This record gives sequence, C-alpha cells and structure tokens, in this order.
Amino acid sequence: MGDALQGLSEIVIQAGPERVYAILEDSTLLPRWAPMVKHTTGRTEKVGSVRTYQVEWEGRKDEVAERCVEAIPNKKIAWIMEKGMMTRMFSRISFWYVLEPQGRSTTVLQMGFLYEPRHILARLMYALIMKRKLKQLRRSLLENLKNLAEAQAA
Repeated sequence: MGDALQGLSEIVIQAGPERVYAILEDSTLLPRWAPMVKHTTGRTEKVGSVRTYQVEWEGRKDEVAERCVEAIPNKKIAWIMEKGMMTRMFSRISFWYVLEPQGRSTTVLQMGFLYEPRHILARLMYALIMKRKLKQLRRSLLENLKNLAEAQAA
C-alpha cells in the first residue's frame, strides 16, 4: 500500500548510554519497563535473535514475536514485529532506539517507529484511534526506561 506511518519520540535520561543500552538489550527486564509484557522468552538481544512475549494491553491478550535486526552496543537497537495482532493491520512494524550521549552521565534516548498499513481501513483506524494510543504508549515506555535507568545509576 505504501505511505508508511512513522515518527520519533525522545527523552533525556540522567544515565550514561551504557546503562540505558544494558536495559534495552536485556529482554528479561522488558516487563519492568513495558508493563503490558507479562512474560518473555527473550534474553540478551543480538542481531537475528527472536523474542516472544505475552502481552496484555487495554484488556486484550496477545502473543508477540519480534526479531532483533540491529544491535550496535550503546548506540542503537532495533526490532521488526513478526507475529502479533497488529500484523493483521500492518505489513511491516518496526521500532528502534537510538542513544545519543550528552556528556558522561546523560543520554538522549530516541524511539523511532514505522508502520506500513496493509489496507485503507488500517490507515483509517490508525488516524482515528491508534495514533493517539500508540503515542501515549511510547511516552510511557520512554518514561519507564528513564525511571529504571536513573534508579540503577543512583
């Protein structure tokens, strides 16, 4: 269908990129900063690794599988969703985190995303309902990552 939906959110974290990246690459920590994740099979993320997890969001349960497609320590990590209810609406769902150091103990963490709608109904649902909800979710994930990284840095 073309015309991917994409964007970027960011947050400043009072912790070095090493600490932030350590959280992102350790999938066992996922339920601590992504509370919709109830259980994950993931361990340490590396290119090609697949993590599956049980998720519950807004009363809906699902099993999601994501493949790590990029892992540059302390700089960037990215995934593509391979399984999950959102894959019925989007032919491609990818997201990534970019870590930009600001001095020795501060990191600007950017979260990027790209959704490619499968059909016009998916594009419409995204515009009318999902865009706002997913923006709130991304903001919550970034805040949770910030809180976890700063608590570990203290």
